[in-house]
Amino acid sequence: MGSHETDRRELDSRLMGRSLVVVEDIGTALREAGDVVPAVEEGVLAVGDLVPLRDVVTGSVARRDDAPNVFKGVGMSWQDLAVAAGLVEPQA
Repeated sequence: MGSHETDRRELDSRLMGRSLVVVEDIGTALREAGDVVPAVEEGVLAVGDLVPLRDVVTGSVARRDDAPNVFKGVGMSWQDLAVAAGLVEPQA
């Protein structure tokens, strides 16, 4: 999930550039996401390639099987937990 500071990052630009990059909100990611901003500035990730989370949730964009899938959130940790809990299938 990472930092919400543009000078801190967990993933390098090469990985971001070859990945499906899902963000909570494109405008917010471009202001706060330390993994996104440098990759865009370096020209390896295009702003138009960022996918809003809502597009994945609604099914208009599917996760990729041929490339890494990155979710870059800049929200509060409780929001991260809610997203993770929603992705986990209930145990039988």
